[in-house]
Amino acid sequence: MINILLADNQTLTREGLTAILSSQKDICFVGHASNSAHLIELMTAYKPEIVVIDPYHDNAFSINDIKNIYSRFDFADILILSNKRQKSEILEIIELGVKNYVLKDCSPAEIIDAVYATAKGEQFYCKNTLQTIFGNDIAPNKTNGIPLLSIRETEIVHLIADGMANKEIAEKLFLSVHTVKTHRKNIIKKLGFTFKNATELILLISYLSDVLI
Repeated sequence: MINILLADNQTLTREGLTAILSSQKDICFVGHASNSAHLIELMTAYKPEIVVIDPYHDNAFSINDIKNIYSRFDFADILILSNKRQKSEILEIIELGVKNYVLKDCSPAEIIDAVYATAKGEQFYCKNTLQTIFGNDIAPNKTNGIPLLSIRETEIVHLIADGMANKEIAEKLFLSVHTVKTHRKNIIKKLGFTFKNATELILLISYLSDVLI
């Protein structure tokens, strides 16, 4: 049984999420927190596996609640369910270690998938979240004509995501720095997207996982 605590004081969200997940026999709501203090109280009492939280709505919760959960309750993981669509704020949340972020206008099927992914410790971002981050420059599937990356290009993508600089990648793969730079240019050309930091690149890998060799 997957025990969920919902931290959102919006009645419509509580009732909607309950309705969506009620068909899943292995999912159970243990409580609904209305503010930060209530959240800590319920976390301590019920020890849920998943906290579904909107850190932005109506000032009831904040990013500090996410930090607090991670620092005090190692038995729980976090699923963000929010209307917040600003790229910088979504990335700020993800950089705290949150691996699961869905927008409130995503499909019921995506919300269900997100819950199961969170329970398994897997990463999940709904299509609308990824489109907010990457815009329409990244196509969601092979039918939109995204070329396959080569084995070497895919290897370099993962090393960049690990935070390695061109020189470090060159040394690890026994390549020249010039060759690594050329590969990076080819990757950007193929994907049609210039990644600005490791967080964005990790998300890009997730978004295009079906086209990475």
